[in-house]
Amino acid sequence: MAWRDDGSGNLTVSGAKVSFTGSGNSKGNAIWSQGGTGSWEFKVTGSSGTWVGVSAEDKFAAGWGMKGLFYGGPGNLSDGSSLVTSRWGPKFGDGDVIGMRLEQPGEKTVLAFSKNGSGLGVAFDISGYSGMEFRPAVSMDEVGQGVTISETATSSLDAFQLVPTPRQGVEGDWQGRFKLMIEKTGEGAWHIAAEVANIISCDATQGADGNLVSGPVMSTRMMPSPELQQLESEATSILEGLTSLRREGETLVLEGGGKKEIFTPAAGPGPATKDRVNWMC
Repeated sequence: MAWRDDGSGNLTVSGAKVSFTGSGNSKGNAIWSQGGTGSWEFKVTGSSGTWVGVSAEDKFAAGWGMKGLFYGGPGNLSDGSSLVTSRWGPKFGDGDVIGMRLEQPGEKTVLAFSKNGSGLGVAFDISGYSGMEFRPAVSMDEVGQGVTISETATSSLDAFQLVPTPRQGVEGDWQGRFKLMIEKTGEGAWHIAAEVANIISCDATQGADGNLVSGPVMSTRMMPSPELQQLESEATSILEGLTSLRREGETLVLEGGGKKEIFTPAAGPGPATKDRVNWMC
């Protein structure tokens, strides 16, 4: 059993390991020699951004031509050439082990992932697809990225279910009157995005006095419905005048512009279905 690359010249294959050795602005894909219902682990090396998942013989191709069901990048789900779900799970990179469980009985495909032994849940739950058998596949685009695959004992999907744990820190997705997404970008620095009708975002840093200072606030430009216009204005005002971001027990408190908002951990987006996968539609 071994990897087969896409012929782009961007990958080096050695048995169970495939590594990116190409140049910038390029991409390399590889597909495993066997698939179908089963469980595997991907040991990841190099920077974050690798994608792991499944493809099929008639869907495998070079570059963005490969179609499949993938998890990776910044923690998104992809169909090989387009976004399916953003922020589905955590990013992964050097030293992480991503587990994958594929069930493909008849016209149903269920694909679940774990990270370092902790279940992330079902990523894809596809009904009504009767294509070819799926096999493990990977995609990468930076020198140093690599994946070593190993087949593991077939386990039930229960072992991959997401088990809620207390949220640590302020990072992650939160839900209040609007959705809040926080990503740490450095020591005392965060990227904060509020989603109402538009996504309103800024970078924030912690000053010497402990207060936050926000950078320029940017927004997408969709026209909000009348009932959301006021809420969007309030969210913008909070980010423009941001002063504090902190945990209080299981909640997150955001203060700015003389206003205070309280958030609780947001539920995950759940599995993607067939209608979300462009090449299946």
